[in-house]
Order: sequence, then C-alpha cells, then structure tokens
Amino acid sequence: MQNTDDGLMLSPIPGFSGQAYKGTYPDGTEVFIKMNTTPLLASLAKEQIAPKLLWSKRTQTGSMMSAQEWLNGKVLEKEEMESKQIIGILTRLHRSKLLVNQLLQLGYTIERPADLVRRWQSDSVNQVRENTYLQSIAQELLQNQPKFNEDHATIVHGDIHHTNWLATSSGMIYLTDWDTVHLTDRMFDVAHMLSHYIPRHHWKEWLTFYGYKYNSLVLSKVEWYGQLSYLYQINKCFETHNIENVNKEVYALRHFRELRGKYES
Repeated sequence: MQNTDDGLMLSPIPGFSGQAYKGTYPDGTEVFIKMNTTPLLASLAKEQIAPKLLWSKRTQTGSMMSAQEWLNGKVLEKEEMESKQIIGILTRLHRSKLLVNQLLQLGYTIERPADLVRRWQSDSVNQVRENTYLQSIAQELLQNQPKFNEDHATIVHGDIHHTNWLATSSGMIYLTDWDTVHLTDRMFDVAHMLSHYIPRHHWKEWLTFYGYKYNSLVLSKVEWYGQLSYLYQINKCFETHNIENVNKEVYALRHFRELRGKYES
C-alpha cells in the first residue's frame, strides 16, 4: 500500500500492470485511481461512456494521477456482451466529433488498415514475431486491405475485451481502460465484438441495430478486422504470460477463418 500527501491510501488492483489502484481517504471515501491514463476521461464521462472523473493532478515523480468515482459492480462475463446497452455505448463513442478533435489536438494521427497491421507487427513480442502462422495472416491482411476513407475516421477504444466493461449495481455499463485508443475505422471495435462475442446468426440484427447495412462489403470488413482483433488479443495474452488464453485465441482465430464467407441471410 502507498499513501499520498493528502492521506489517500492506494491499494494496487491486479491486472493493470501496477497502474491502477483503489484509493481510500481517511473518512472512508473510495475512488478509482489510474496513473498516466488518457486526458479524454472528462469527455468520456460526459458522454456516459466512462465513470465520472473527479480530479487529475501531477505527482512529485512527474506521473499524472487521475481519480474516478468508485463504483460497486462487476466486470462483464462473455455471455453478457450481447447487451443492447453496449451497442449504444459504442455508437456514442464512434459518433463523437468532440473526442476525435481532442485526439487530433493531442497529436494522434489517423491510422489506415495497413498502419494497424504494422503497429501490431512492431509491438509484437518475440513469440508472436517468430510464429509463421500469425505472421502469414498479417501478410495476407496487408495484401487484402479494406477501403478506408480518412474523413470517416473515428475514435475507437482498441481493446473492448469483456474484462474492460463494468456493470454497476445501479444498472449502468461503462467502458474502462483507455490506453489503447486509435483514430481509425470504427470497424476495429465492431469486428472485435462480432468475432469474439456475437453468434453469427445474430450478426445481421447486431449490425442493423448499430447502424450498418448488412451486405457483402460490410461483412468482408468484419472478416478483415476480426482477424486483426485476434492478432492483437494473442499478443496481449503473450505479454501477460496467459498461455491458456493464447491457445484459446489461436483456436478461435483458426475457426473464424474457416467460416469466412459463410453468413446468415
């Protein structure tokens, strides 16, 4: 445990690489503390996408410490990811011009499909770089890139894994852990949802509710970005030494590729 100058006691929260804490004031008030997170938290809270930001300040070591309200609730299970509330949150996120403009002011650049693949290649751990199967998929993605209009770039979360969703005891759902944001095609998030959590016979309903047309062009982008989402998750699992989930993601990727072109009418 650590103590700050104002008496805030910090208890590390597992799974956040030492960057997240439960903060407790002397009077018992609890807050969620994150170090060096995105400056977008206030705007995300205003859009009811992330929990309310209470304050941000720089520590003596130069790190930026942010406090959000502590919410009683639980992390979503895989089976809970079909909630319509999640589609609403992603829609608000992807349609926010304010968040796009803030990212541009912070120096973020728009990433095209090839940029996303190359980022994965450059960020990959050695086990991934040496895996010929995964690297062959990356090359295939580079050779068959989907069309992308930079004028339609949106903010995407970049890792909408079910463990990054919080359901509160009051019924609200929030998206957390904003260290993976990009300016790119919204399909980056959408395809992660569909490939990992939504049964294929529900794709048409999900896409229509979100606002997409259900046609071959959209589905081909789901296939492309869906494969990319598996590559990103596999690398993340290697980074956290979670070999069991590495194997699960690789198996799911193989299955996803086998079903390419097979859709519900």
